[in-house]
Amino acid sequence: MIKSREIIGKPMITIQHGEMIGKVKDVLIDPDRYEIAALVLPGKLLSRKTMILPRHQVHVFGVDAILVKSNEAMPRDDTLQHVSSLIAVTKQMRGQAIVTEQGLRIGIVDDVLIDERGKVVSYALTKVTVEGPVAKTKRIPLSFARTLGPDVIIVDSSALTAGESEEEGLESIPDSRT
Repeated sequence: MIKSREIIGKPMITIQHGEMIGKVKDVLIDPDRYEIAALVLPGKLLSRKTMILPRHQVHVFGVDAILVKSNEAMPRDDTLQHVSSLIAVTKQMRGQAIVTEQGLRIGIVDDVLIDERGKVVSYALTKVTVEGPVAKTKRIPLSFARTLGPDVIIVDSSALTAGESEEEGLESIPDSRT
């Protein structure tokens, strides 16, 4: 598992030429599929347009760098299909409230945890306002998510009373902030 903030700032290098094409500025999440849809890179000096790299162009999320196939077919700005419906982790998800479908505030999104295939597996929380397993782990597994919206994330209230198996699984995910 990796936190999105561990992807941001990593250099992107082409396999074809061994060229660094930039550092990841943000991660875009597909709110329907709960997975990385694209990575955002800042524009070059002459062209200030932001580069959007679709997830399928990524060959590997390495420990020190992200390897991509080539930079020749990189879309710029809004040329990635449905880019406006994607949610930016840094700009839109971090700091977002998580509430139950009954309107009970649980906490604030600090980061998202992503597996090796680019799928979101859980939300890391800060300012947790409830007690129980969620307060202990400071995480909500994605399986409890109902809506990933641009303003709030709504989760099933059963996340608050998740069984020991859910809680144990979350404890095995390292927290890189400690």
